[in-house]
Amino acid sequence: MLKDSQMIQSCIAHCRNSANDIKSLAEATADLRAKDELNKAMQSINACVRHCEEALTKTM
Repeated sequence: MLKDSQMIQSCIAHCRNSANDIKSLAEATADLRAKDELNKAMQSINACVRHCEEALTKTM
């Protein structure tokens, strides 16, 4: 079983990959409303990553 810190690190890596995918989609779309919503989603994921990084420092 993975330790808590390993699980958090795995989650952070997954979220970063998702954020990168969303960024690519936002850059590729011509629809400004879609681009705006994708950028909002990316900001939300980045905020989650920051919170997870803070949690990670507390588990170590």
